[in-house]
Amino acid sequence: MLPNLPVKWSGILLFHTIKQIDLPRCFYGMRLTKSFIISALFVIALFTCHKKTDEPDKKPSGNNDTTGVDTSGADTTSTDVPDNPVYMPVAHDIQIENYLGKRVFWNEQEDEQFIPRGVNYFWIISTSEGLQDRFFGVGIFDEARTRSDFQKLRARGYNTVRYFLDNCNGSSVCIGNTNGKGLNGEYIDNIARTMEIAHEEGIYLMLTSNDLPDDGGYWDLSNQGANDQFAGYRNAHYLTVKGIESAQLYWHDLLSALQERSARFEAVLAWSILNEQFYFGDQPPFSLTSGTVTCANGKTYDMSGTADKKQMALEGITNYIDSVRSVIDNYDPNALVTMGFFVPDYPNPMRSGDSRYVETAGLLAAANLDYFDFHAYPGEDPIDNIAENFGVIGYTAKPVMMGEFGAFIDRYSTVENAAETIQEWMAQSCQLGFDGWLYWGLYRAPEAIGDATWGFYDADSEMFDILAPSKYPDPCDKDLLPPVNIALNATSTASAFISGQEPAKAVDGSSSTNWGAGDFPPQWLQIDLGQEYDVGTIKLVVGQYPDGATAHTLEAKSATGTWELLKNFSQTTNDNDVLTYQSTTANSFRYIRITTTSSPSWVAWKEVEVNEK
Repeated sequence: MLPNLPVKWSGILLFHTIKQIDLPRCFYGMRLTKSFIISALFVIALFTCHKKTDEPDKKPSGNNDTTGVDTSGADTTSTDVPDNPVYMPVAHDIQIENYLGKRVFWNEQEDEQFIPRGVNYFWIISTSEGLQDRFFGVGIFDEARTRSDFQKLRARGYNTVRYFLDNCNGSSVCIGNTNGKGLNGEYIDNIARTMEIAHEEGIYLMLTSNDLPDDGGYWDLSNQGANDQFAGYRNAHYLTVKGIESAQLYWHDLLSALQERSARFEAVLAWSILNEQFYFGDQPPFSLTSGTVTCANGKTYDMSGTADKKQMALEGITNYIDSVRSVIDNYDPNALVTMGFFVPDYPNPMRSGDSRYVETAGLLAAANLDYFDFHAYPGEDPIDNIAENFGVIGYTAKPVMMGEFGAFIDRYSTVENAAETIQEWMAQSCQLGFDGWLYWGLYRAPEAIGDATWGFYDADSEMFDILAPSKYPDPCDKDLLPPVNIALNATSTASAFISGQEPAKAVDGSSSTNWGAGDFPPQWLQIDLGQEYDVGTIKLVVGQYPDGATAHTLEAKSATGTWELLKNFSQTTNDNDVLTYQSTTANSFRYIRITTTSSPSWVAWKEVEVNEK
């Protein structure tokens, strides 16, 4: 999401019935089941018995171990990633199970299906480095606001919040150490505190990395792999040995630092390796037309054709996933691991002129991820085309979450229309195999970014309340949806209009604007719904001054038929009155026309809403 920011922004137990018990904080603050404790003790005993006598003891992580984390401004980046950190692994409530013929999220403690319903939480401010998400920023992180927001979310039935771990860069308040190598310990403190609050308030966290931090030495290491065959950003990061080493080092430093702080790993729904993975298709190696390249996985690919390039893209990112996941598994082996993607550009073209190259269909079977995080926004492309591009139609092997979706304010003029669209989008995507939804976002992103969506807290929290699982428990049930206004933003024409009161103002979703003919009757307004629908209800919001007796004729016709009279309205009307037509028979209409034949006022309609049966 946020594509108009700099590129780095684009591209964040078998015994279910045993009662939970709380362990002392010396066990890293874990909340474990009795069955897990027994299993863990058995594994520890087994490990102790079989440990090689000539293997040196590995140093257990503790609160005084600052490996890879800046505490004094010195160069503290680790040079090696340990294979087996010694600690007690944490049990996570949410796992993946088979249910009704497919793999789904499953709450092990409640022994029931878990449906992630929540929001993306960012705190974007203007800085000398531009607009940045500084939710975890040192001196900016607001613990009281975070707790209050979690409580509000939980009260409405939301259960999951997605954060960007590292979208704060280039400053001493951000994640990277600006004075040397490694991470900013105070920033990590804020991540750990957020995990603590989430655990206390019953919220699960999806923690995603947008990219390597600008500071701390990670980019310097990654870019050692850049050359004429591998462009420095993205392509070299994912496809070269140094790029993968850098990503592994970053995740080691991050997770070991959180472990040292006894962070509540059990609050984590999943670690997301990347917010939105993509390559640059117009840069090496994808722009090469001859020769061969050898990637970090040791395989060599022929650049003279597209087949090897596609294979390189798929195998390159699966190798990257395997490499980073091996580090995550060292520190949190029971956690879910995922990665985010925006929609690929084929087989249905969707991003004209966009050089970013995304492969997902082939990853569904190949990638070592527990579930997939796909991002899709309503407004331009049909959801079934998007699902086809992702490759998820009929896919049941792993859960698929929609980790980003939202209603853009420049496409939906009112929060009510935005909410209707989002509910319909969720229901449609559910039918196509999506298993969870995280809205973008809790707070509205600045409109200067260019693609701002309605936030949960906009317009007196209407979106927040309308989408709440407590009120809308089944996102897949279309019967719970309010009628969708199929006339919204439809093509409209009229007998006449004055500047600022064009016909489109009658179908923009807002009763604060109107079409105005600028003259007395007779006048007409016509709406093209774009295709034929079985029309159920038509509502006409009156725009009139002065009040008085009016007469209107409502007609409709199919794409090729003749006009059919639906209803004559003849009565005294006032400004903001609503005239309603309700169909009682099946029909197939594409065009709607309202003709005003008598009125004491210039003819105007504030809004025309058409609902399908």
